[in-house]
Formats: sequence, structure tokens, C-alpha cells
Amino acid sequence: MDNINPKWFIYGAIFLGVIIYSNSGSSSGESQQGEEVMLPTQGLITTLQETSKDLFKISDETEIDKKEESLVIANYMDSTSDTFTLEQIKLYYANGGEGSPRLSGLATAASFGFMGYMMGRSMRSPVRAGAYMDQKTFNKVNNNAGSSIRRTATRTTKPSSGKSGYGGSKSTRSYGG
Repeated sequence: MDNINPKWFIYGAIFLGVIIYSNSGSSSGESQQGEEVMLPTQGLITTLQETSKDLFKISDETEIDKKEESLVIANYMDSTSDTFTLEQIKLYYANGGEGSPRLSGLATAASFGFMGYMMGRSMRSPVRAGAYMDQKTFNKVNNNAGSSIRRTATRTTKPSSGKSGYGGSKSTRSYGG
């Protein structure tokens, strides 16, 4: 054992690193063909409750048949309410989130629930239990609407564009926040 050359340990470590790096895509759901993407096919009606000025929690989410008919209903502390379509919420984000603090608060709260999937958030990202009124509300929505949204989602494969720095033509310019 005293005659082992240290360079072989270095070569072995480099070889092991290359093997681990080359297989890292398959453990994250990525293959040579691309990454599986889930897209919701159903819609949602998300009901929000203002809990303090311009801060909202999800009080209910119910699945509906058509994604394009998704709504966000905001119930305010002053006993008034507003209804927003999915397109209105998406437009708000497309315009850089500019607008009233009230709209910002309700759009953000909705995006942390299952409505976030309708707004374009990856269905691989988890829904935040803290976005709901309480754990009981989260459990109810997760077991009903959430289960239905996940079960009926279409699965498609997004073409692989290569790993960063290896021939991909991805822009590094950042927009928004």
C-alpha cells in the first residue's frame, strides 16, 4: 500500500466526477429526449380572503372543466369582493406586476396555490401550505382540487436543449425581478 502513486487517486476522483456529472440529468427527470412537463387541463376557481391590509390567504380552490374559465375571487375585509379572470392575472404579471398593492397581494397569494399552475408555474414545484387560511383548508384543497388537477394534467416532453454552456442558445439577459 505504501507504493500507491497519489496521481491515481486524482485520476480516479476525476473519472468518478465525470461519471456522476454525465448521469446527473437522468436523476432530475431529464433524459436524452428531454424533460417531462405537466400541464393542467382543468381550471380552478380560487377564493381569497384578505387577512390584513393587502395580504391574502386562500380560503378555497375548486376545480372546473375549462382552464380558460379559471377565476380568482377576492373577498376584502371591508366586505366587498372582486373577481379576476386568469387572463387578467397573467396580464398583471406580464406588465411587470405594476398596479395596486391590493392586486399584487392577491395575485401573489393565488400564485402560491394550485392557481399558480394555471399561471404558468411548473407543476413540479410544490404548493405552499402557508398560502392557505389554515392546515385544514390546505388538506381539503390538496385532496380534492389538487388531486384532480394533478391526475388530469397532460404530460408532454420538452425538447432537451443541452446543458448550459454546451451548445445551447439560451439568452442570459434577465427581465423583471
